[in-house]
Amino acid sequence: MNYPISYQVKKKEYEEESRSGVVAVVILVILICIILMLEFEYRFIDFDSIPDDTQELQELLFMIVVVGMTWLVLLFLGRAFEQITEPKMGSHAQARSMWKLISYAVWILILSVLFLGLIGSVSSLAIYIGLIGAALTFVLQKPLLNIGAWALVSYHRIYRIGDRISIGGTKGYVLDITTMYTELREFGEWMKGDTFTGRIITVPNGVFFDQPVYNYTRDFPFVWDEVVNLVTYESDIEVAKEYMLSAAKEVVGDLMKNNYEVYRRKLEIRDLEHLLLREPELRMELADSGVNIYVIYFCPADTRRKIKAEITEKIWTRFMADPKVGIAYPHMHLIGKLGD
Repeated sequence: MNYPISYQVKKKEYEEESRSGVVAVVILVILICIILMLEFEYRFIDFDSIPDDTQELQELLFMIVVVGMTWLVLLFLGRAFEQITEPKMGSHAQARSMWKLISYAVWILILSVLFLGLIGSVSSLAIYIGLIGAALTFVLQKPLLNIGAWALVSYHRIYRIGDRISIGGTKGYVLDITTMYTELREFGEWMKGDTFTGRIITVPNGVFFDQPVYNYTRDFPFVWDEVVNLVTYESDIEVAKEYMLSAAKEVVGDLMKNNYEVYRRKLEIRDLEHLLLREPELRMELADSGVNIYVIYFCPADTRRKIKAEITEKIWTRFMADPKVGIAYPHMHLIGKLGD
């Protein structure tokens, strides 16, 4: 039976949540069994008579319990944290990004304490870390490169969950940032503009060191855009300019005025303030077959293509209703007499 797409998506999300819940329950049962076994041994067994290899086994089981309990606690606290902090942070993406950093810090702390307890002393720990680090640097160059890139991206906030970026030739909406890769919901590619393709792209973080990163929404969720029309030299240029400017003002005029001050405060240096526009403006350029008229404006990054389409439609309607304005297009005039 063919179900609607919305139903299939909801069903998939429900199945993923169900699988996650089942995994959590199974791990919880295993941990409870290990805890009960350890509790039984602590109560009824004389530890002075326990062989060393058995004590090592107990230490290993204890570490498994700690790691498993940490995973479960972070799993359930993560959902609660995202729900509570989402209204305060402004978006679910920012709440999830913050929880990612917190969970990584917790894991580093827990694993460091367990490892230190297993080794027994700080000096021994330093020796082990040095030897292991030298081996890992040689064997795991790519993964370590990914981890280094993740640290830089997270610390300098080059991009965050929820940003629209282009990295390694791929454009997309950031869904997740892990220590190894960045997950994007792709837009562009075979789709014109910023329309989503439906694909999920996984980009290794190490690409960050070799390729430039373009962030559309890092400091401000607005980008600049323009609509251009080639008007014939025979047209009334002033009328064409008025039509294009009025169309842009109708669509984004109020939006630009309302966000001008916010945008101005986001500028890195004051020298750029004179380049910031309060409302759409025009630019002109002479071409072979007419005059290129540009209307320039800024708009939200996620609706850039929609806004451009609205402005273009209004301009087209005005041009078609006025014979004094003609759009230039490639054509050929044949001059001569028949029979020559």
